[in-house]
Amino acid sequence: MSKRKSLSTIKAYCFLAPFLLFFGFMAVYPISLGIKLSLYGQRGARMWYVGLANYVNIFSDEKFWNSFRIPIYLLSIQVPLMLFMALIIAFLYERMQKHGGAVYRFIYYLPYTIPGIVAGIVWSYIFSGSMSPFRPLLDFLGFSGVQILTRQNIPLILLIIILWGFTGYTAFIIYSSLISIPREYSEQAQLDGASFWQIAFRIKIPMLKGVLIILFIFNAIGAMQVFNEPWMLGELVVLPLNYTPAMYIYNSAFVQGRFTYAAAMGLILACITFFVSIYILRTASKQMLTQ
Repeated sequence: MSKRKSLSTIKAYCFLAPFLLFFGFMAVYPISLGIKLSLYGQRGARMWYVGLANYVNIFSDEKFWNSFRIPIYLLSIQVPLMLFMALIIAFLYERMQKHGGAVYRFIYYLPYTIPGIVAGIVWSYIFSGSMSPFRPLLDFLGFSGVQILTRQNIPLILLIIILWGFTGYTAFIIYSSLISIPREYSEQAQLDGASFWQIAFRIKIPMLKGVLIILFIFNAIGAMQVFNEPWMLGELVVLPLNYTPAMYIYNSAFVQGRFTYAAAMGLILACITFFVSIYILRTASKQMLTQ
């Protein structure tokens, strides 16, 4: 029996070996290298050990902490709004299941398949001053001098772009959970006279709390690490180097050449994202247990 167990263990590790090698090369090694770099100071190509000095400097770096304004804005507005819209779309998927629902699911899912850089380029020109398709309408309404793509409008434009890109994908995941709910619940409620939307909001949404929590966490992580959309919009509008944490880290490393300082900021951002996710998960779990 011991030989069989050892043989089965070896086989299991052989199956896991490709994943473990890939994970180690793509995740463990970069994180370890980032931790090592964060403990060094840098001037040009010369590096020296400074311990935790980079982290101490980051805690007094106002530019780094001010860069969280956009993630907080997205976390408080974009994420709840997208989950609500995705819920409505998912229920419409279910309602139109017998009337070409697959076509609608494909249309709503399609924006997610477009790379973020490409979507950012397209949207930056949609909102540009000269090439925008809204320009003729604005001129007709007497707003010929109004610029759509300004720094003040960037948060709202980011909201539109992210909702366009990820709402359909989120709705698709919710729909996948919807179809796993036993039909007996809906059929019994229909016999009691409940309408489609009453069943959706009073029966099905409470049963989707688990997947909604996971989606909220994933989208919260995306909000904390947003980069592609503001970076592409920044090609047409001058944005601060610290407009988002990810942009500040990128500019510190590749524009200012402070790679070790950027590595420390990246680790702090990862820790903040981790603790935000844990807080959301624990808060939601406590609420589910008390209900």
